[in-house]
Amino acid sequence: MKKDNKSLKYIWLKVTLLLTGSLTVMAGAIITAAIPGIKEQFVFLPNAELLSKLILTIPSLFIAIIAPFAGKLIDKTGRKKVLLWSLLFYALGGTSGFYLSNIYLILFGRAILGISVAGIMTINTTLIGDYFKGKARSKFMGWQGAFMGFGGVVFVSLGGILADISYHWPFLVYGFSIVLLFLVWQFLYEPEIMMNKVHILLNPKKQIKNKNYLLLYFTAFLGMLFFYLIPTQVPFLLGEAGILKSSTIGFSISAAILAGAVISVIYGRIRNLFSFNQIFIATFFLMGSGYFLISLSSGYWGILTGLIIAGFGTGLFMPNTNLWLITIAPSEKRGQMVGILNFAVYCGQFLSPIIISPLVYYFSISFSFLICGLLMLIMAGYFYFLK
Repeated sequence: MKKDNKSLKYIWLKVTLLLTGSLTVMAGAIITAAIPGIKEQFVFLPNAELLSKLILTIPSLFIAIIAPFAGKLIDKTGRKKVLLWSLLFYALGGTSGFYLSNIYLILFGRAILGISVAGIMTINTTLIGDYFKGKARSKFMGWQGAFMGFGGVVFVSLGGILADISYHWPFLVYGFSIVLLFLVWQFLYEPEIMMNKVHILLNPKKQIKNKNYLLLYFTAFLGMLFFYLIPTQVPFLLGEAGILKSSTIGFSISAAILAGAVISVIYGRIRNLFSFNQIFIATFFLMGSGYFLISLSSGYWGILTGLIIAGFGTGLFMPNTNLWLITIAPSEKRGQMVGILNFAVYCGQFLSPIIISPLVYYFSISFSFLICGLLMLIMAGYFYFLK
């Protein structure tokens, strides 16, 4: 009986980690289809389009600012307590858009959401490194990516349906974190991290590999900058193609996320066959090819096909980046290193619409997908020649 209880708790531990990880993709995905509606609601304000896009991306700025500090904090004080507080503030900040009608107050609530996601995402990835080893870690990281993908499909689709009612309604879904707060309190435990300085001294190569950190941080930044064209630009691109219904926009973006989730399910098997470099080659080749097709398409089905092809690449991107980092990071610095990685990821998210806006303004949305697609194909070539 005790063995059965232990197995059941282990299953619930995995489920809780998977659900908690899905909150990070939910932070942006749930309101993606509502962005055009928010723009229309506040069209009387200067820069209404930029403000509406910032509602989607402002959490990324605060995640980027807070994540490195969150990483240091959890390495010093532990994981579980910080995670519980983060889940509480996630609900408070996330649902604020449901009952607020001032766009600047909504942006403030989104900032609180970003601070909480910084803690949740950093702790979640760090705990995977703490709880699992070897092939089990690779397999679970793939499942985490898949779960985030499938969660994204549900959240984007649900957000699109709710956005057809009102732009306020999708924000209510953020209250789901309260359920997870109780699951975390019940089933997750504080891992014991041994500060073994002798191990570091006896393994100098562990520190030499730090050069890989810079490559991973830069790759994470660029990859997420390119990826975020999908939630920030595709709704407007589809609008230009005559697709104006929020639910259709949501389902279209969900197709890309679903494609990524399918690939993430088998990431563990892929990792057993290929190196991190080789997986990044496939990642950026697929993303670049998908974006290239989107740039050449003027109709709905061409854009949708490009989204699905790019989605296969995005399904490999985060599992491969996270696993590579936690594999080379010393356990006593794992939280800090994951925090810095999240800083790079969310800098890419926040800066994406800002960097891409000049291309859209002076040329077109299609042209921005063309340029970013070509740059990702160049990145695929870089990893091909990387030793």
